[in-house]
Amino acid sequence: MVDSVMKRLRINWPGICCITILSLSVIVTSKCMVLIRSELLIRDVILRDINYYEFRNIRIDKAKLDKVQEYTHNLLMSYDYIESHPYIDETGYLTYAMMLSEYNMLDNAVPNEKLFLRGIGRVSKTNAFLELYSYYKGIFSDIRYFPIPLMGKDAHGVSYEDSWNARRSYGGNRKHEGTDIMAGNNIRGYFPIISITDGIVEKMGWLEQGGYRIGIRSKAGAYFYYAHLDTYAPELKIGDSVTAGQLLGFMGDSGYGSEGTIGQFDVHLHLGIYVPSESCEISVNPYWILRILENCRTQPVY
Repeated sequence: MVDSVMKRLRINWPGICCITILSLSVIVTSKCMVLIRSELLIRDVILRDINYYEFRNIRIDKAKLDKVQEYTHNLLMSYDYIESHPYIDETGYLTYAMMLSEYNMLDNAVPNEKLFLRGIGRVSKTNAFLELYSYYKGIFSDIRYFPIPLMGKDAHGVSYEDSWNARRSYGGNRKHEGTDIMAGNNIRGYFPIISITDGIVEKMGWLEQGGYRIGIRSKAGAYFYYAHLDTYAPELKIGDSVTAGQLLGFMGDSGYGSEGTIGQFDVHLHLGIYVPSESCEISVNPYWILRILENCRTQPVY
């Protein structure tokens, strides 16, 4: 009886060894495949030039931007030596993520910290990364507030949609390089316009297409263009420093003619965002930036 029991309990060591080796092989193979895929992805990014068309149509939402900030914070808290690397910061992580996703973070996941650390040393040495880093720093490092404050219990509010590259005909066939924020009540002079960022008043006055406009150069270098104003904030002038949330003027319908022309279209704010390059300023789509700022609306104080 005892012998029969022992026989049944006898361990099949060869079988266990085979299963163990097979399991380890699967694990090692899986890790190798992940490493190979990440290396191919990093290599592809290193060899790729900037796709300016895709870059300009900035596609990222607040959830992904928050994830970039979370991962960056985790890295900086986990490794003391990392702070010495010039591009391991939120802008560097964002630039790396946008390059890996081909400028579309709406449909792609933020690369995890391992993938970031594996590639940032090599990717950050490319001219494409360095150029994009300066652009993303200019766009994202200074934004603070949505440009139209909350107006209490006003039922009209404002609305906007992604009209990037929509056709425009005034002044010749062209594409829309901004986002129009429409006044729900269509009343000129009703909705205040505030500065999205800290900065300097660089341009002010009449443009045929933009009407009464104001241009703010942020500290990081981006240019924020507010057009079709009805009136300006009192005493504001070119060269003045402004702070994020400061009143710039009031929404109107000026433009599309000689100075003082109004009524050619509905009351709205045209917002344009531009980043400086070596040869010119490049316009980028403000739509998703406005979506990110929707929860950062102030109460009007003026």
